[in-house]
Amino acid sequence: MSKGTSFNDYLMEKLKDPELACHFISEAIEQNDSDYLKVALGDIVKAYGVGYIAEQTGINRQTIYKMLSENGNPTHKNLVAILDALGLELTVRPKKTIAS
Repeated sequence: MSKGTSFNDYLMEKLKDPELACHFISEAIEQNDSDYLKVALGDIVKAYGVGYIAEQTGINRQTIYKMLSENGNPTHKNLVAILDALGLELTVRPKKTIAS
């Protein structure tokens, strides 16, 4: 982080990295914490800019803010659209099992 750069500015720039964004969102999903997922997704959306995400997804800005708010509940369709705009995709894989 360069001198004079605030941590928030640094973080917002780093969250534009699809690899880091992927890990951030994946961790929230693995923790099975919908509030954490909304925060993670919201931070990444803010990093890209809500206007940009609204333009890319066709979802109204206010709708994006509402669905990522504390009481929000994004639909699967909107979640997939936002992930697509971020260069990410939703996948399903078998659970990791502990060898017996």
